[in-house]
Amino acid sequence: MSDVVSPVLVGRERELSRIRATVDRTASGEPGVVLVAGEAGVGKSRLIETALDGRTDVRVLAGGCIELGGEGLPLVPLVDALRTLARTTAPPDLDRFLGPARPELGRLLPELTTLDAAPAPAGSTGQLFELVLGVLGRIGADRPLVLVVEDLHWADRSTLDLIAFLVRTLHGLPVLLLLTYRSDEVDRRSPLRPLLSSWERARGVERIQLERFTRPEVGAQISAILGSAADPAMVDLVFERSEGNPFFVEELLRTLREGASADELPPSLRDVLLSRAERVSDPVQRLLRTAAVAGRWVPERLLAEVAAVPPAERYEALREAVDASLLVVDGAGRGYAFRHALTRDAVYQDLLPGERVDLHTAYAEALDRDPTLAGDDVSVSATLAVHWYAAHDLPRALAASVRAGREALAAYAPAEARQHLERALEVWRGVPSPEACAGTDKVEILRLAARASFHGGDPHRALPLLQQASELVDPAADPERAALIVEQQAFTLRMLGEDGASLTALEGALDALPETPSRARATLLSSLANTLLRLGEERAADVARAAIEVSKAVGARAELASALVSLGSALSYLDDADEGEAALREGLQLALETGDVDNALRGYVNLSDALEAHGKHAAAAEAARTGIEVARRVGQYRTFGVFLRGNLVEPLVRVGDWAEAETLAREDLGAGLSGVFAASLLELLGYLAVSKGSPDEARDCVRQSRRHLGESREPQFTHALAYLEADAARQHGDLAAAAALVTTGMAELSAWSTRYAWPLMWLGARVEADVATLARDRNEPPPVPFMDAVPHPEEAARFLPAAAAYRAMTDAEVLRRDARPAVAAWEAAVRAWESAADAWPMAYARFRLGEALCAEGRRDEATEPLRAASRSAAVLGARPLLDDVRALARRARVPLEEQAAPEPDEAGAPFALTDREREVLALVAAGRSNGQIAAELFISPKTASVHVSNILAKLGVGGRVEAAGVAHRLGLVPPS
Repeated sequence: MSDVVSPVLVGRERELSRIRATVDRTASGEPGVVLVAGEAGVGKSRLIETALDGRTDVRVLAGGCIELGGEGLPLVPLVDALRTLARTTAPPDLDRFLGPARPELGRLLPELTTLDAAPAPAGSTGQLFELVLGVLGRIGADRPLVLVVEDLHWADRSTLDLIAFLVRTLHGLPVLLLLTYRSDEVDRRSPLRPLLSSWERARGVERIQLERFTRPEVGAQISAILGSAADPAMVDLVFERSEGNPFFVEELLRTLREGASADELPPSLRDVLLSRAERVSDPVQRLLRTAAVAGRWVPERLLAEVAAVPPAERYEALREAVDASLLVVDGAGRGYAFRHALTRDAVYQDLLPGERVDLHTAYAEALDRDPTLAGDDVSVSATLAVHWYAAHDLPRALAASVRAGREALAAYAPAEARQHLERALEVWRGVPSPEACAGTDKVEILRLAARASFHGGDPHRALPLLQQASELVDPAADPERAALIVEQQAFTLRMLGEDGASLTALEGALDALPETPSRARATLLSSLANTLLRLGEERAADVARAAIEVSKAVGARAELASALVSLGSALSYLDDADEGEAALREGLQLALETGDVDNALRGYVNLSDALEAHGKHAAAAEAARTGIEVARRVGQYRTFGVFLRGNLVEPLVRVGDWAEAETLAREDLGAGLSGVFAASLLELLGYLAVSKGSPDEARDCVRQSRRHLGESREPQFTHALAYLEADAARQHGDLAAAAALVTTGMAELSAWSTRYAWPLMWLGARVEADVATLARDRNEPPPVPFMDAVPHPEEAARFLPAAAAYRAMTDAEVLRRDARPAVAAWEAAVRAWESAADAWPMAYARFRLGEALCAEGRRDEATEPLRAASRSAAVLGARPLLDDVRALARRARVPLEEQAAPEPDEAGAPFALTDREREVLALVAAGRSNGQIAAELFISPKTASVHVSNILAKLGVGGRVEAAGVAHRLGLVPPS
């Protein structure tokens, strides 16, 4: 190609420097994403090749998307990159890079499979993506990595999802994504378009748009190709006809150099390409037409089989095509590719309809006879499906589409699986004896298509497919199959958040199913137990027991593991912690033994949660850590793994290791989590914020959580978020709003929500006591208690340590509200929290115990609990509680160990009073007038008046006497 390709890159200095700068940053350890856009032939690939030429400080892996018959083949860029990695890396290093991902990646590229490796079970696309991310991270840790993906406009859905995942999750990895696409082929219907919009708004993503050459640049390109100054007339002619497209400049210049006159140049760019192809000999033209039907690239053996010409003639034609720069030898030596996709498109579109059908048939027949002709590509069935469909051979198109759909599901490409399976459904009516061709019936294809739709991110599409399958099965003639279809529908509904509809479907299917033990009955019962557990219904335990009995009778081990996990979870929240833990561990162990990863991870999530609920913080953290490692190994770190990270963060919060808890939560949120995964961590961060005295930060966490949760009404979120909002309102002094938020949050209670409802219940009692105390300070009538109408979630307090402690603290708050002796009640609360081992409520209970002792004149006895509360609050950084403890100690003259923490700064002062306002308040409490205050503080009477007004507003009182009462009671002024 040296005679038509410029030996130097013309123009593009600014774009080239931008890419090189990004590569430099990646070489120093930063991630990056660069989108290189431009029309076909504008020089995107040449730009990247030049930018990476000679770089030894980074490793480069590349792959390109391939279009075949208007369809993209699944995950081809990933397979290309892995193939290059496998063939250029020493075996020990390859083992280290692939790590636990090797079995799964072996499903995409068989040469990665080791002889002694067991075949990996088909997993989800999300698992594959996480495993790929781990591989890229390990490669980048060895040497910074540049991953080039070309022709993204042709990408299949799975490849686009993979790239979108990597764009979101490369944080902290020395990996650069270089992505090219044709901007002129991304219309409003392209699946790439919404992704580009979101990427271009993301921080760290650069976009480079390559424009056509100007006339001087075309002149420079021609001069570089010719090796001498270009004739101005030739430059004008080529620039006019090529419109500045560098590829067409090359093609037009070649045509002119081959002897064509200016008048003979074709009028359109497409005609330029065809005229170039028509100048070669007839055998070469036939070979080009044959190669064009295969796509932009064709394996050499496959081309030889379909072309069906003697080797000598074929090689002569191939050499002529290569010399004419119409074909190029594939870099890996596997076959031949068109020098540019535009040339292939022009040749393919110029085929006669019958000629096109015959060639597609020839390719399909050749691959049917010998699938190895496709080389080591794993998409033979997908290629056959396209060729048979284009050849109008519907029976064989049906068979190939079904095979391709199954293989795509197994190879983590559900979107492509759905496309193949829906094509099979489309041609079903036009095929005689379709069951014989497909090797199965229509019901099975509908179920597979529904599964592909669900895993491909379109669960709503799965429901009508399953409904159609259900209508084709007679429940009376085949009750088990009908039941399994319903279970698949119920699972889809459950994942869409429609637990009620899922429950109705499962119960109806069970009623229609014979009561004799069967695998279908075990499946339905275990699914029903899971649904009831999510809905918080107490009968979940009984249903789980029934599922266990049936599963054991028929040997359904996966269903048995699921039912055991459900039973253990139910018992842990309803009554028997020991039996619940035993069932959870049994189900978890069975899932691990059978390789049931989803149930094993569900078991780790529920076990760590149950242990935490029962105050076994260390055991809960250990279970969560073990589960996290399993999730990381199998590629579910960003799904189940995030739940487990939340279950690891929570015990750290409870035992008072707030710094590590916050660090872990923010690390995960920084990786771009969404949905319930982000909401669970935001709720814990909100709890830390409100406990540290940052109510506005807590409210922001609530807002973000609700955005992620959407319409979800799961108690673990609704009650927790209501708690954060109510406590934030309380800290801002709006006790009425806090009370309203508590009562609203307590409106929905169930057996499962009691663990999460008790903190909110206690907060309501605290607010109620604060309101009553404030009324006494103002000499107002006692307010009507608002918590009396709120139902108490008594059940959980019988067996959950934290719930029992919150109940004890709630009872003590009621005594504080009524100004009755409360020492014994607060002593009980302290003991309960010592059992539950939750750092912040324990410190709070000790503070209130000290307050109650002081109220009874037992100041010496108050010293120990107040000092303990002060130390804990200081270590935690719980500024509001620390301020309350110190104010009480000053007022009661109880000495504290002040070295535990520095004095509160102005921002942490009670009621946000400034130092000057505290001085003014001390004088107000001493009975000074505004004039006396002004004289004593050397300020004007007007300034003193402004200070007093601000103080009354901040304290929420109506006059100086009330302000003095609040100041003395809360220790806001030094004792007289």
